[in-house]
Amino acid sequence: MSRSDETIESDDIQMDAPSVVAELDAKPRLFTTSWWWRWALGTCFARITEPMATLALISLGTYVSGYAYGAFLVSVYVLTGALTATASGKALDRARNPRQMVMIMTVSSFLLHVALALAGTFRLSSVAITATTALCAALPGGLPGLSRSVLVKYADARVMKTALSWDSIMTEVGWILGPVAIAGLSLLGLPWVEVVAMAVTFLGVSLFLGPLVGAAPAEARPQHEKAESASASESGSLWSYRLARPSLVDSISVGMAVTGIVSALPILLSQAGASSSWSGILVSVLAGTGIAGTLCYGKAAGRITVHITVQSFITLFGVIASVVGLAFSDSPVWMAIWVGISGFFITPFNTQRSISLEASIPASLHTQGFSAQFALFGLGSAISAGMLALISDVPSALLAIGVISLSISAATNAAVRKQIVASMNDQARK
Repeated sequence: MSRSDETIESDDIQMDAPSVVAELDAKPRLFTTSWWWRWALGTCFARITEPMATLALISLGTYVSGYAYGAFLVSVYVLTGALTATASGKALDRARNPRQMVMIMTVSSFLLHVALALAGTFRLSSVAITATTALCAALPGGLPGLSRSVLVKYADARVMKTALSWDSIMTEVGWILGPVAIAGLSLLGLPWVEVVAMAVTFLGVSLFLGPLVGAAPAEARPQHEKAESASASESGSLWSYRLARPSLVDSISVGMAVTGIVSALPILLSQAGASSSWSGILVSVLAGTGIAGTLCYGKAAGRITVHITVQSFITLFGVIASVVGLAFSDSPVWMAIWVGISGFFITPFNTQRSISLEASIPASLHTQGFSAQFALFGLGSAISAGMLALISDVPSALLAIGVISLSISAATNAAVRKQIVASMNDQARK
C-alpha cells in the first residue's frame, strides 16, 4: 500500500469516527419520534374494536331478536376473529404490498360493519346478520397483531421492552375506553350507531397505522440489529421455532384466566350479597392495576437477569394464583383485592410473552406470530367460558380453569427447558 493510500485510509477513519461514536452514544428515542404517536393512535383504534363489540352487538342483537341473539352475535364475532387471526396475519406478512393490503382490509371492514348496522336496523334475516357478523370479524383478524409487528420494526432494540410494555398498556386502554364509548352511545337508543362506531375504528387504523406499514426507517435499530434482521431470511413454520411455543401456548392460559375472572365476577358478587353491577368497576380495576404493573415492570426489566421465557412463566403463576384466590373469596373486598392482583400480573405477562415471541422468530413471521397470540387468547377465552357453562359451581370452575391453564403452560415450558438453558448460556458467553 502506498503512502497516499495510507493517508486516505487514515483520513476516512478520522472522518467516520465521530459518526460511529455519535451512533454509539446516541440515546434511543421512543416517545419523541414522529412515528410513535401515529402508532399509538393506530393501535388504540386496532385494539378497541373487540371491546366495543361486546356491548354493541348485544345491543344490536337485542333490538333484532332479543338478548340471547345479541350474546350469540358476540360469540360469533369473537370466535371468528380468533379462528382467522393467524391466517390474516400470515397474509399480511406475505403480501407483496402490505400497505395496500392494510388499506383493502380496513376499508372493506368499514363497509362490512356499516352493512351489519343496516342489516340490523332493517331487521333482515338472522342468517344474513349472523353471516355478516362473521365476515366483519374474519377479514381484519390480523390487524391487532400487525400493530405489534409495526412497533417491533420501528422501535430501537435498546428500548424494545419499554415499547412492548406500552403495547400491552394500549390493549388495556382499549378495554377501558371501548365499553365506555358504547355505553355512552347507547343513551341515544340507536343500536346501529354503536356498530357504525365500530366501523369508524378501521378508518383510524388506516389513517394512523397504515402509513407505517412497510420497511422501518434506517435509524430505527443499531447497526448490529440490522445485520441480524437481514440474516433472518429463512422463516419456515411458526411452530417450528421451539422457543416460541411457550409464548404462544401461554396465550391460551392467560385467555382462560382473564375470561374466568371477568365472567365469574357477577355471580360471585351476587353470592356475596353485593350487586353484580360492581363487576364493571372491578374490571376497570383490573385494567388499571394492569397498567400500573406494566409501568413497574418496564422500570425493573433491565435489572432482571432471568430468561424472558422463564420470567413470563413465573408471572403467569401469579395470574393463576389470583384466579385460585378469587375462587375462595367470600367477600366483595377480597374479590376486589384478588382482581387487582391479577391485573398487576396479567398485563406485564402480556408484555413478557410479546418480548419472548419477538426474540424467538424472524421478522418475516412477526405479524403472523403476534396474530396467533391474539387467536390463542381467544381460544383460551372460549375454553374458559365453556367450563363456566358446564360446571355449575363457579368456585369449582375457577379452580379447574386455574389447574388446566397452569398445567398446559408448565408442560410447554418444560418441553423447551433445554433450549432455554442453552439460550441463557449463549447470552452469558456474549
